[in-house]
Amino acid sequence: MDSSTLISFATFAMVSAFTPGPNNVMLAASGANFGFRRTLPHIFGILIGFCSLVAAAGLGLATLFAIMPWLYDVLKVASVLFLLYLAWKIGSAGRTATKDKDRPLSFIQAASFQLINPKAITVIISSVTAYTSTAENVGAEVTILLVVFATVTICATCTWAVFGTAIARLLTSQTRLRQFNITMALLLVASLLPSILAPALMK
Repeated sequence: MDSSTLISFATFAMVSAFTPGPNNVMLAASGANFGFRRTLPHIFGILIGFCSLVAAAGLGLATLFAIMPWLYDVLKVASVLFLLYLAWKIGSAGRTATKDKDRPLSFIQAASFQLINPKAITVIISSVTAYTSTAENVGAEVTILLVVFATVTICATCTWAVFGTAIARLLTSQTRLRQFNITMALLLVASLLPSILAPALMK
């Protein structure tokens, strides 16, 4: 991978990582409700899960989706259902009455979610398709993708979690916290729209 391609990919990866999506919205909500320290397993779960998908795509996941496009549709349906459930959990969360029973996403939950995260799958397949060249170089190129993605992912996830933690200082009442959680829940649902509408717009 030459320097111009690397710069192009790094820019793409950074924009993809920092723009709002299911992971980032959930991290902001987790930071606001549980604090940065309790959100760390969520952050590392995203990092490991996402990077594992990058490695899998380099080993043929993108080809698998090309051969069996229905599999991507199944994952998309599962993603929509799971994110609607998470949106309901976020929107109904509170600080006092529910603090003992509400918990942030665990490492395993966050890592597993990447398997059905439509934004993550789309970004990874696009990257592997666009920024790898020949079979002879795919190992080295996927390694570069992994390093860049790991770097921007940890920066973006920490930024969004810190953002949520900072916002929490303004949520001094149960009403404000509930309003924030409802807003995050609506944003989480809205983050689904690109993956839902894209196939329709392409027709």
